[in-house]
Amino acid sequence: MKLLGSLRSPYVRKVLVAAAELELLDQIDLEIHSVHLAAHVPTVMNVNPLNKIPTLITDADDVIFDSLVICEFLNELAGGDILVLKDARRRLKTLQMHALASGLVDVLIMRLVEAAKPEIRQWPEVLDATAAKINATLDYLEIRADELFAEGSTLGTLSVAVAINYIDFRFASMHWRQTRPRLNEWHAHFSTRPAIRDLPFEDTTPSLAGAVR
Repeated sequence: MKLLGSLRSPYVRKVLVAAAELELLDQIDLEIHSVHLAAHVPTVMNVNPLNKIPTLITDADDVIFDSLVICEFLNELAGGDILVLKDARRRLKTLQMHALASGLVDVLIMRLVEAAKPEIRQWPEVLDATAAKINATLDYLEIRADELFAEGSTLGTLSVAVAINYIDFRFASMHWRQTRPRLNEWHAHFSTRPAIRDLPFEDTTPSLAGAVR
């Protein structure tokens, strides 16, 4: 299988982490592509009209895109009932946690893009709103840290861990751990998993990083 992606994308990293947890990582070749809002990459767009990563091309030449859909595909390929459980109640809980983590990443990227603009072109309301949403989500997770511990390794908890790692990667000055000790404890414990530990973010454009006010 071939995965079109980038080592700086949290959506791609989520797929790689899931593949590692499912013991499928050695079946995936990562083909590096850089995509952004202001341009399109023909190699990606030829198979994914949205020009987005991750995009997975299977051994049967089927094209699968959106990180959640790819993770669902990998979960089934590995036998199912692993990262996304078949039990309806557990599945809903996992997908809800995934939605929260994915939404957090969306907000982080929105903030990253805004903070990378020249100061005169920045929209202060966007910076304020994204900061409020990031902090509210972290507070929400702090309150539910016991649930994260109890959940074990699912697509939901993997996605939360990746989202938090993205905060550390792009917004290190946020110092979120100081006011969220239980979330910090969970994240430190969960990050010892090889799938999280051994698949770090990588980037050659650190200038994109923007501090959370």
